[in-house]
Amino acid sequence: MMIHKRFLGILVGLVAVVAAFGQGARSFKISEVVVTNTDGLIDEYGERSGWIEIANTSWGTINIRSCYLTTNRAALNEELSVPERVKLMSLIPKGDSRTNLSAQQRIVFFADGRTNLGTLHTNFKLEEGKPNFIALFDGNGKTLLDSVTVPPLAENQAYARVHDTETDSYTWLVLDEDEVTPGSSNVGQGQVEDKVAEWKEKDPYGVAMSIIAMGVVFVALIALYVFFRLFGYAWSMLSKMSRVRAIRAVREQADKAAVMAKQGMETKGVDMKIYMALIAMALKEYEEDVHDVESNVLTYHTDEHSEWSAKGFTMREWPENLH
Repeated sequence: MMIHKRFLGILVGLVAVVAAFGQGARSFKISEVVVTNTDGLIDEYGERSGWIEIANTSWGTINIRSCYLTTNRAALNEELSVPERVKLMSLIPKGDSRTNLSAQQRIVFFADGRTNLGTLHTNFKLEEGKPNFIALFDGNGKTLLDSVTVPPLAENQAYARVHDTETDSYTWLVLDEDEVTPGSSNVGQGQVEDKVAEWKEKDPYGVAMSIIAMGVVFVALIALYVFFRLFGYAWSMLSKMSRVRAIRAVREQADKAAVMAKQGMETKGVDMKIYMALIAMALKEYEEDVHDVESNVLTYHTDEHSEWSAKGFTMREWPENLH
């Protein structure tokens, strides 16, 4: 029975972990793609190539390791087995801390067909002047996380997933070279850029921003002052209470010592408790030991003659037939 319970607990734990991981992986989205890169982002070796940006759209930290990227539409065939599908894709390897994406973070993979250059390089290239299908698969090699078909782009242009503030939805747009943002949010994505532009328009000299910033600082300082004042007052009260308790304990001990000294004077140095114990023992002996003390000697008195002590009875009789 115990073994069954343990097995059930392990099974439930594994299912929960797999479900949580699957749900987290679905937060990965293809965010931005550049096919022809002649004057933009460079890799670790100072070289330029087409690149694909993946965004973690969740508010938690998720690792994209063991996921797959591919430009082969054949990978969408559901009749393929996992080993057959994996052969058509580029694996994102383990062991690189850069694949651990925090909330809203992005990572760029270089589509240069040279996986020997490191974790951020794929085994395929993007085709210039043609549409490019790109798909992102989960680590199980079966679940499709996201996909997009990039239209033909000019040099250094990007195809990006941009947030539409009017409809509060995401749409794919072609961005010019000066709007390309590898590793950061795309132009118009979220509300940050729009809010900043609106704030600049309403407060061009930064007066309101300065007032708000100083207000926040002063409010924080006042809150800290109040907190430490209250904390100091509470600490001093606790210290006073502890001192009062210590003084009371000393006084109680002094009172007890005075009473014992007074009783010792009256009893010539013998503690009153000893007298009380002796009296209690005497009372107990008096109440329980009510019988007389016996001498263990028996005395027999009588006026009649008795033969029990006659000397003749102690002699042996002579045999009658003795001649």
